[in-house]
This record gives sequence, structure tokens and C-alpha cells, in this order.
Amino acid sequence: MPSIADWCAIELLTDEGTLEELALIHRDPAKLALVGDLRRRYPRDPASRRGSWEVIRTGEPVLVGHVTPELIDSVSVDEDQAGMLHELDLRSYMCLPLRESGRVLGSLTLATDGSGRLFESEDLAFAGDLAARAARAIENARNFRSADRSRMILDAIGEGVFVVDHADGRIRDANRGAQELLGMDRSAVLGHSLWSLVTNLTERAARRLVGSLEDGGVGARTVGLELRRADGITVPVEVQLKRIDLPGEPGALVAIARDIRERVDTRARLERLADAEHARAAELRAVIRAMGDGVVVCAADGGIILANPAAQALFPEVDERSYSEILGELNDPDARAPVLGKAGGPVVLSTRRAPERWIEVATYAVGGQRTGRAAIGRGGETIVVLRDVTAARQREAVRETFIGVLSHELRTPVTTIYGGARVLARPDSSLDEATRRTVLDDIVAESERLKRLVEDVVALNRFGEGSGELGREPVLLQRLVPPVVRSEEVRWPGVAFDVRMPPSMPTVVADPTYVEQVVRNLLSNAAKYGGGSGVEVVLEAADDEVAVRILDDGPGIEAGEVDRLFELFYRSPATAARASGAGIGLFVCARLVQAMGGHIWARPRPAGGAEFGFALRVMADA
Repeated sequence: MPSIADWCAIELLTDEGTLEELALIHRDPAKLALVGDLRRRYPRDPASRRGSWEVIRTGEPVLVGHVTPELIDSVSVDEDQAGMLHELDLRSYMCLPLRESGRVLGSLTLATDGSGRLFESEDLAFAGDLAARAARAIENARNFRSADRSRMILDAIGEGVFVVDHADGRIRDANRGAQELLGMDRSAVLGHSLWSLVTNLTERAARRLVGSLEDGGVGARTVGLELRRADGITVPVEVQLKRIDLPGEPGALVAIARDIRERVDTRARLERLADAEHARAAELRAVIRAMGDGVVVCAADGGIILANPAAQALFPEVDERSYSEILGELNDPDARAPVLGKAGGPVVLSTRRAPERWIEVATYAVGGQRTGRAAIGRGGETIVVLRDVTAARQREAVRETFIGVLSHELRTPVTTIYGGARVLARPDSSLDEATRRTVLDDIVAESERLKRLVEDVVALNRFGEGSGELGREPVLLQRLVPPVVRSEEVRWPGVAFDVRMPPSMPTVVADPTYVEQVVRNLLSNAAKYGGGSGVEVVLEAADDEVAVRILDDGPGIEAGEVDRLFELFYRSPATAARASGAGIGLFVCARLVQAMGGHIWARPRPAGGAEFGFALRVMADA
């Protein structure tokens, strides 16, 4: 601009399937405002067979070398639109797809007006190269942003994560947990052979282990290894290995190493107790019975000699008499379960009766002695440790889902803030005041959205899935709630907020910061999903608590889903399409209220709409 065209527009396709205007520039500021007004008054139809949507749908560029008045009249929906197009004095037009890696990211539109220039096929080829460069730059920027986010997530994980070249075992990347595990900084870790740091694995065994992943026979393997730290200390670790194929890069392995020194110490103590079992049988049986993990002692023929209550409770519907009967309750088509007579595992297998349930199995041979007719040691007794790891796997699945949802929800506000800031920061910007105000309003709105999402994530991270406890300050809700409501009125100009409360109410025990967060979340929820025109906030004192009720006149909620509304990631099907959200706001509200000793509820209103509310304890008199 203006050497190529008189005006230009760049639009990107969002994850929600809408078009986001990244840039709109015209050499004439007056006509730029006219173009913006035209786009606002006549939004593009996604089903249209012309313009940006058609180019994005087909992936083919469009060139209109000479735009005649007759052509403008034929494509206009009414006389006003035709008049605005004639006023633009459109002469020539090109629209090209922004394509990268086989995907169409958006469109690039170039046009001329009063300058009289007309685009030809040579101009279309030039613009096609320009569009390809722009698409590549956009995709690179997204990839770099995704890589930075992934690095932060990996560094937040406690386990050591290594990316290893499958050919020579050299470490390509390592997170902070891996650096701490080895006692080295990142520069010292990179380039090292992972197998050279393993003390209990030969090079031949390492090649065999990697080969089992390369031939596609096994998707992932979990092995017990010992790593040598920089200070010479050997650390036992449980390592999960999985092959990954990165586009444009040689194959690699991801190794996730967990420090199991405490577990090994526990098992070592158990083995020492088992060695002295015949001398201290009563003591050993008492210890085993008290253990939370299932413990089974098997004879050489697989028969069960001893099983503690935790082991018996794993499969209450079956009376197992042998190790083979235990394995019969597990899905193990590849025969991965450890065998008796030697140390093996841990191996995680699903159960036959409930495939969503997972059991970890490990075996430990009792070594070194003979007592009477029972041979103890090689070919003798074996301790089998069984652990129900279903909850841990479910937490891992929730964590992966949470990261995915969070990354998706952060993309929109960050993109809007970044794009708006870039537009306002241009030194040659010729934006009119109305457009500048619109961009600033978008930045403020998305900043507020980002702030609230971060507040919810901080609260979620603080409490996790526990109950927690906080809020021992005296708080007057009649002073705290009205200012929060007034601040929300600014965010929702189309919604009327009304506060009703008695002139005086008792003091409650709470944390004022978190009470404000709960009230803001519930008010925003009512304004965003209620769909009505008004929100009532009612404060009531009853017995030993003070309640805050937030009422909307929207479509309401189903009585059958009130208990699910405060679950993590749950969004009601009836209102999910009204506005975007991460599904964590109400979950955070419930956690905060419970941690402050209160309770929270949701219920449909008989006359329509929904009620969300919470109650906090009244402070006892000193």
C-alpha cells in the first residue's frame, strides 16, 4: 500500500469457523471509514459464492480485472449497498487464500479505486506470492507462540521429560524437572546420550528397547531404570518411553522419568520384612494388612499364601486362589504382566469387568534363605503388589483436557489484544477516533476476560481437587457486593442490575478478595448466559448465615443438571452456544465458597430464569 493497491484487507479463519479481520487499510482515510461502515452494515454471508468466504472454501484466488457499474449493481443486495460501493469507486479486485501446509488460514483482499489501475494475471501471480509469504509468517508466529506455551507447561511438570533421538539416544530437549533430576543445567544435558546416564542398561539392551517401539509393536513402554546424577548419586526412576514422529524432523522418543526413590525404599523395607517372614510372621502379617496397596504372597506354583484386605477388596466379586486367577481379571493380550520368581513391573493393565479401571502390578522375589520344606528365593515365594491407579489416570486425563481447554480459551483474548495493540502502535496509523475507540474497547474487554480466566486458573491451581480452607476475616457483604455490581454494569451495558438488601446485616467470616471473585463470576454468568434483560442481586440474613442470591430472567436451567453445573469443564447444552467459555468459572466459585466454610447452589426459577447463590457463616460473637 499504496504501490500495489489502493486498499487491502487481511482476514483470518478462527477455530470457531468465523472470520476475524486482522487488518483493513485504505490510502484515503475517508474511504477507510466507508469500507468499515459497509462491512458492519452488510456482514459477509459464510454461504456466499463470492468474496472471502468463497476463496477460503475453495482455496482458489479470484480476479476481477475490471469492476463495472453494472457488476456492482448485480451483486448488491439493495440500493444503499450499491450506493456505498459506487462511492468507493471500485475499479479492480483480487482475493487470494492465505494457504500454509495444506490449510487455508484466511484471505488477502487487494483492490483499486480512483487511481485507475486495473489488475491483470501478472498482478494475481505477484499477489499469490505475497499471500504465501504472509501465510507462512502467520503460521510461524503461531508455532512460536505454541512452542513457548508448551515449554512453560513442560517446565511446570514435576517429572523429568526428555526428547531423545531414537538413532543414537542423544538428548534433544529436556524440561526443568529433567535438569533437576540429573543435577545439570540445560546446556549440559543437551547432547548427552540418555543411555550413557543409565547405570543398569547396556547399549545392546537399550537398542532392543528402542527397537520394540520403532517396529510399531508397542505404542509405549514403562521401564525401571537408574540414572547417574552429576554428583555421582544414582537415582532409581520409572521411565515411560513413547515414539513420536515430528513433521520435517527425524524420529524421536519422549522419555518421562519419575523419581521413585521413596517407592524403592518402601519396597526395600517390604522385602527385608519378607526375608524375615518366618521369624516374624505375626509382625509381617500386621504390616501387610495395614498397607493401602494390595499385597499378595504367592508360592512357587502360583498359589496364594497370603493376601491383605486391600488385595481382597480389589476384586470383591472373585475369590482368587492363585496368581493366574488374578491375571484372569486383567486385560493382558500381549502378556506384559510380570512373572513369578523374579522382580518385574510395574505394569499397568485394565480390568476385564470394567475397562475404565486400571491396576498396577509389580512382583518381587523373596530372596536368600530356606526354612523347612518351603524354598524361599529363586523359584520360591513372590510378593505381588497391586495398586488401583484409576484415579491417577483420570487426573492425568483431566489435566490434559484442562491444558487443551486453557490453551484454546487463551488464544482469542491474546490474539485480540495483540492485534489491537499492533494496529494502535503503527506510527503511520490513520485510524479515525471511532475505530480507535472500538479497538481500545476490544482490548479492554479481552483484557478483562483474560484477567478473569487467570484468576480462575490461579484459584483452581491453589485448591486443585482438595477442599482447602481460607477466609477468617470479618466481611460486611452489604458493603462489598454493591461496588462489584456497579463494576459489572459497565461490562454489560444491555443488562439492568438491581441490588436489594436490608439496611443492616451481620458480619460473615470470609476472604474479601475471593468473595469478590465469586460474585463477579456469578454476575458475569447471569449476564452472559441468562439471555434476559435484567439481573437481580438479593442479600438476605437468616439464622447463622448470610445468603447472596443472583437471579436472571433468561431461559433457565434444567432441574436435572443443577448438580453438574459446578463440575469442572461442564457447560449446559442449553446455553453453551450463547457464549464461549472454559467451563471452570462455576467450579472455581464452588471451591472458593466451600473453602470459606459456606455452601453454593443453583436452581431454576418457577416463573422462568435461573437462580445462583451462596451463603457464608455469620461471625460468632467474641
